[in-house]
Amino acid sequence: MAKRKNKSPFKGRKKFNRAAMNSDMDGKGNKASHVQGSSANTGEEQLELSWKQTFSPTILESKVPQKFLDIINGIGDTVLADDGLSKKWDFSNSLVGKVSKEVAIPMYNKEDSLFALSMIRKYCQEYLKQMQQWNRSYEWNKASGGVTPKEEDIHVAQSWIVSQYKNEYNPWHKHSGHFSGVIYLKIPDGMENHFVEETKDHYPASGLIEFSYGEAQDMRSDTLMCKPEVGMILLFPSYLKHTVYPFYCDGERRSMSFNAYWKAPSKENK
Repeated sequence: MAKRKNKSPFKGRKKFNRAAMNSDMDGKGNKASHVQGSSANTGEEQLELSWKQTFSPTILESKVPQKFLDIINGIGDTVLADDGLSKKWDFSNSLVGKVSKEVAIPMYNKEDSLFALSMIRKYCQEYLKQMQQWNRSYEWNKASGGVTPKEEDIHVAQSWIVSQYKNEYNPWHKHSGHFSGVIYLKIPDGMENHFVEETKDHYPASGLIEFSYGEAQDMRSDTLMCKPEVGMILLFPSYLKHTVYPFYCDGERRSMSFNAYWKAPSKENK
């Protein structure tokens, strides 16, 4: 399978003592043993997948197609700019975020809706297939009899847009379902400069997402930070706790989140 070209955001900086953000390298610049690359074909798009197994729950990182970004950002631009639509599609009562706006995603164009939903289902399908290959899909195997999951076995329960500005944040939380994901739609122009400055004398955290699993113990990492990039998708088990740190520059940090679940096929559909 094609290997993903690895890029480290640190550009040679290796002074951090937790799991490296978005880095496929170990401390010596070699391929990290907990990172594996693969690819998948949706028929329309080729997906490059990077599997991060820093701790037991696996995180899938990939990049969504530009078409997906254009569809969701187009809806976000329309809804977020209109106070009436923002109120109509407000989703904040179901969430814990301390942010400006969190809105559901109204999909009026059937073709766009089918494309966006298919992309999300495909990522979830690839995640479940990989867990099956690694003998970790215990509940799926028990419910389905161990068949290979298909895209139609994945169901998207909720999706919403998070519009975040300076000083806003998301406290530690988890989601519902089997799969949860975040897709980064917009990043403030000044965030990269602020990140670079933070790396000079502090552990960088502003605007980043951090995952946590298990208890802190000797000779193991219980956290993983990731640095957002436009188009990045992070897919993970819904129970995996995570938080989003505030940032301190002007501009919007926009992301899309979703929850999905698998439903084992009936005997007739296997």
